[in-house]
Amino acid sequence: MSRSPAKTPPPVVAEDVSARKTRLFLGLICFVAGAAIMVVEISAFRLLAPYFGNTIYTSTALIGVILVAFSVGGYLGGRLADKHPALGLIGWLLAGAAVLTLFIPALHMVFSIAFIRLGVISGPLMISLVLFALPGVLLGAVSPASVRFYSLTQKDTHVGIAAGTISMLGSLGSFVGTFVSGFFLIATFGVRGIFVGAGVVLLLLAVASFMLAGKSRKSQVQVLLGGLIAGIVGWGSERPPLKGLIHERESVYHHISVYEEGESPNKRRVLALDSTQEGGINPETGDIILPYQEYWKLALLREPAEVSSALFIGAGAFGMPENVSRDFPKATVDVVEIDPEVIEVGRQFFKLDEHPRVDAHADDARRFLRLSGDRKWDLIFGDAYNGRHAVPSHLATREFFQLVADHLAPGGVYVMNIIAAVKGKKSEFTAGMLATLRQVFPSVEVFGAGYRHDETQNIILFCSRENLRPLIVDRYVAAGSWQERLIRSHIPAGTVPRSDVVFTDDHNPVDSIIARGLLE
Repeated sequence: MSRSPAKTPPPVVAEDVSARKTRLFLGLICFVAGAAIMVVEISAFRLLAPYFGNTIYTSTALIGVILVAFSVGGYLGGRLADKHPALGLIGWLLAGAAVLTLFIPALHMVFSIAFIRLGVISGPLMISLVLFALPGVLLGAVSPASVRFYSLTQKDTHVGIAAGTISMLGSLGSFVGTFVSGFFLIATFGVRGIFVGAGVVLLLLAVASFMLAGKSRKSQVQVLLGGLIAGIVGWGSERPPLKGLIHERESVYHHISVYEEGESPNKRRVLALDSTQEGGINPETGDIILPYQEYWKLALLREPAEVSSALFIGAGAFGMPENVSRDFPKATVDVVEIDPEVIEVGRQFFKLDEHPRVDAHADDARRFLRLSGDRKWDLIFGDAYNGRHAVPSHLATREFFQLVADHLAPGGVYVMNIIAAVKGKKSEFTAGMLATLRQVFPSVEVFGAGYRHDETQNIILFCSRENLRPLIVDRYVAAGSWQERLIRSHIPAGTVPRSDVVFTDDHNPVDSIIARGLLE
């Protein structure tokens, strides 16, 4: 029997190499698309905060719109891949997402100003729909289209592997995009630069897709030209600077602005974080400029009228801790501020280095207190905020206030600034805070820094384990003195709002209550 001639290698080897390259490229695309959607989403918070604040409504609107857009994109990508089973489809999806992403910095300038009057719900929702819905749809369409093309390279014999691989790589990309945005990009680059950078990466992948699909150079040039125009417009857009702006930077936590207003000797230097004015000083004298800042002196209504140690939760513009240090040079004054960039701004623009007894700590207040051991302070002042009127929820619970009380020296007081109303529909937050504080402090007195009790204002809560009422009621103070000014703003116990809701670590509706107050 004759031996069969040796078989020659099949000509599909080259096709296998090409198919392998295609699968690798599709995996790369899905990884980058997953990263891009998270970079866009996280950076979008920083883009909207100066106009709409860091409220729960802003985050809900943004996350909701992007999730819906991604879902619509998933359906659209599957249908388009069935009708147009060619890699050029991926290129057009990426090109569209790239151009729209490049335009976002410019478009948000126009639409944020237009929608800011719609309120705290409609405003963030509309701007999210206009800016992020369509890029989200296009990026969401990349994954199912990639599954289809990945499967075609294996003649639809391994659809499950195709779907699993693409899903895995897209999820890994989202993971990387989340961590890179939160830990590196926002701290290193401006938000505008992040959007332009993400758009450029998507644009380059789109061109690579056209090259792999064998598209004409004309298509590639058109896409690059469109991206170039969008990139120039996006990069050239800049928010109009605040009047008197002297410093501006992005940090991991905030968009930080420092600006000056007024003339000498009444000049004001103000610190703004996102859309909120956080504090300020007179740059010539170092005096505080906001009325509520004077309420740290409530601690001086006690006897002896001095402060030997103080802790301020939230730096603001360092006006209050510097005033304590100036009035009591031997006092130890600590400030815990979560954003280290705010501390650096304090050193550069708010005279922090001129007060060596003021020790600023870059940390979360709750963590700082837990790690403080047996340290105790005569005065603890709570003035931490996260966006418009929003006290960080973990700093507004019974457990946190117990931690504060445990770190007060005998006779020590806790003073807290909140922004709400004393009566009416905007007073729900005040009522909840009073109910919660009274779980820890038997004596809580209320002061309103505004004129009308039904309007949002700085409300000062004066707390102690000892009876504070004698320090305020039936006490003689000199007319025109700071004591008289503060005591005059005292709100009688019978007129403060009441609530049965106590904020705890387990049940804490603070964000929703503040959001309802903003709606009012």
